[in-house]
Amino acid sequence: MSAALKIPIISLFCGCGGFDLGFTSEDYDAVLALDVSGPAVETYNENHGKGIARVCDLATTTGQDIVNMIEENGLQHPRGVIGGAPCQTFSNGNVYKKKRDPRHSLPRKYARLLKDLNKRYNLDFFIFENVRGLSGKSHRRTFGQFKTLFRKAGFKLFAATLDALDFGVAQQRPRVFVVGLNAEKYPDAEFSFPVGKSRSKRTVRSKIGKLPEPTFFARSLRPGDIRHHPNHWTMQPKSEKFRNGKLKPGQNHGRSFRVLSWDKPSWTVAYGHREIHIHPSGKRRLTVYEAMLLQGLPKWYRLTGNLSAQVQQVSDTVPRQVGAALARQIRQYLKF
Repeated sequence: MSAALKIPIISLFCGCGGFDLGFTSEDYDAVLALDVSGPAVETYNENHGKGIARVCDLATTTGQDIVNMIEENGLQHPRGVIGGAPCQTFSNGNVYKKKRDPRHSLPRKYARLLKDLNKRYNLDFFIFENVRGLSGKSHRRTFGQFKTLFRKAGFKLFAATLDALDFGVAQQRPRVFVVGLNAEKYPDAEFSFPVGKSRSKRTVRSKIGKLPEPTFFARSLRPGDIRHHPNHWTMQPKSEKFRNGKLKPGQNHGRSFRVLSWDKPSWTVAYGHREIHIHPSGKRRLTVYEAMLLQGLPKWYRLTGNLSAQVQQVSDTVPRQVGAALARQIRQYLKF
């Protein structure tokens, strides 16, 4: 498809750009990407090029601010918006929930920005991604409020839970996706979500089984010291559990000691402090690069920032394979 026929989109809460990579692989053009994290924005621009991403706190940004960025820089007007607000506050696995967690209001902010952008550009669609817990019983009312705001922004809504495992990713990662089609442009459209067919084809071994030994973190370590790939590094294994032989493949010794199995997919790549999954050898935690491959990022991708920032980026991204499947499906509904 020629560049002239690419579908321009903007990405909110873009992170390191995994979700966007799925769309750009299907002839969409990300003209602007915004995120509050400096390292994530640096990663995005290093891999996607053209300085597309910008550091921007969307919690305090208005729709007019984004319009100004588009108009003042002569960017192509977007036809769609993709992205998902930080989601830990709605996660079933979040045992440290706070009633006043500021991230709780970010989906509402997403809806307000969407309304402003739709008013200015008459968008065709949007996609909102979040953890499966958002659609659960404990957050049902909140999710309903979000969907009401999305409808008021001018969209006909469709929601489903998609698991990255079904789309060829070596990881169990169920997530809620809300697709909105412009209610005036597509009043009769009934969106059907893509159906994956690859559940049995991806294992931890298939993605990281042939990698060489990693480099371990040290304060004096320089990027050039990391062997094989700039992100193939991990924390020094300090716990006695890494040495006494008790960490067996597939065993779960609490959130901090979940050992992956070679011949099964990974648990969800979403790591908190000291919660990076254990390599099937039981002798260390995964490297950032190994987690990237389990997240579906391509081998050539590079994450920037310190070790902690890289772990955050790989945890927050949406697998590109899921993005590509949604991109293909949405294209079928758009008028050209």
